[in-house]
Amino acid sequence: MYYSSWLSLIVISLGVSVAAFVWALHNGQFSDQRRARYIPLSSEPVLPPLHQPTKRIWELYALAIVGLLGLAAISVSIALSLYWI
Repeated sequence: MYYSSWLSLIVISLGVSVAAFVWALHNGQFSDQRRARYIPLSSEPVLPPLHQPTKRIWELYALAIVGLLGLAAISVSIALSLYWI
């Protein structure tokens, strides 16, 4: 019984991590790897992109919901583990 709360936390965390990785792949976060590897070696300041992508408000809400779900999962895991001690 004690392990079920921690296993649920691991499963939820893994699911959120995979969802975040898929979102990053979908939005092109890893698209320019050839240039990105040389950025720490350059002495020039990194310039922002010419066009700013529009911020989608639903992404901010989704991020807030994912964060709150993560906090809730951690809270439930801690509460269940303290309850069964």
